[in-house]
Amino acid sequence: MLYLEKLTLYLRITCQDIFIDPISLINQFSMHMSRLYSFKFYLSTENNRNDLVRYLSNNDIKQNYMNIGYQEVSNIVCFTIVTGKYHIFTLPFEFVKLISIGNIFPNIIFNNVIELWIQDMVPFEHEFFLRIAQAFPLLKSFYISDCTPLSYNAKKSSDNIQSHRIVEYLHLTSLDITRTGIDCVEQFLNETKTHLPCLAELRIRYEDLRIVTKDFTREATRRNCANVTRLIPGRQIVGSKDYHIYFPLL
Repeated sequence: MLYLEKLTLYLRITCQDIFIDPISLINQFSMHMSRLYSFKFYLSTENNRNDLVRYLSNNDIKQNYMNIGYQEVSNIVCFTIVTGKYHIFTLPFEFVKLISIGNIFPNIIFNNVIELWIQDMVPFEHEFFLRIAQAFPLLKSFYISDCTPLSYNAKKSSDNIQSHRIVEYLHLTSLDITRTGIDCVEQFLNETKTHLPCLAELRIRYEDLRIVTKDFTREATRRNCANVTRLIPGRQIVGSKDYHIYFPLL
């Protein structure tokens, strides 16, 4: 592509057996494009956790990219027990989807992202969801996994925060919390912690839903369920009278 002048690249790669060097990969795209003056990219690689730790400790990723001569670059690292995900992208972030980030991400605004997936080995606390709401103002679809239970002290801290600041996802229409703990379900359905005025699709384990709503009688969780038109509880259920009142649009 010798005559290519503009390139927008969105690329996600999963390969745990062979480590993929993101710098080398990006360089390969630009090496033989002498006329390229605009290169906007998002590159996500999933590798063996230990390989990624060694790579990051031996490289100044951001500085290496700045030497290429393109616009400002940022990155996000997210670890699970055996894997590590590395995201590197030009700013401003041009794309609508961001998959597999964790508790730590840069203090920037992702104005174009409408679909977000998060996961981490560290519990997600109330303050984290406040940051998400501020950093992703147009978020419409939210997928959450590996939300481990909070410690007692963390719960006290979270309760103190939420009593003063309610998280608002004003455009969120689809929420998937099937792979989370009960604390995360409480975080989203309790209106004293989170406000979801446009929530239409809810994916959730039925038992978690029943517990948090106190068999569909709890007032604090009623408002965030009232506009749901599609409930995906993981199994077929026969709803009680209280259930049908709780979800009047189903």
